[in-house]
Amino acid sequence: MVTGGKARFFVDESDLALGRCLALARRDVVHPGHRRLSEVPYAMLDQDWLPIVGRLGLVVITRDKRIRSRPVEARRVLDFGVRGLVLTRAGDLSTWDTLTVLVRQWSAIETFIGDHPTGPWLAAVTREGVKPLRVTTRG
Repeated sequence: MVTGGKARFFVDESDLALGRCLALARRDVVHPGHRRLSEVPYAMLDQDWLPIVGRLGLVVITRDKRIRSRPVEARRVLDFGVRGLVLTRAGDLSTWDTLTVLVRQWSAIETFIGDHPTGPWLAAVTREGVKPLRVTTRG
């Protein structure tokens, strides 16, 4: 259970530094190992934290673009109504550059979430904006 206020976003361990930065700047952000989210410790497998985050209704922020195509993870996204923002072009970006993209796109992110209040869905966040992604359970 998330304690100490309402969390809305979960930054996965694919960029823990980003998660820590966002959690310092925004009280509605948690990450693996965060004191307010004891159910998701460090080094927990994606397939294990996805159901927890989905049940809690948190929006995932991840650099892991393969989360939408790995069969087990994609199935968890679909089965547990996960909503996720995938930083699809962030692999080559530093944490600072990724943070810059997120801050610049935050209004578009909020609009997308408002237009899609329930999951499951994944959306790409790039310098150009936010767009829906297809989730496939075939390997």
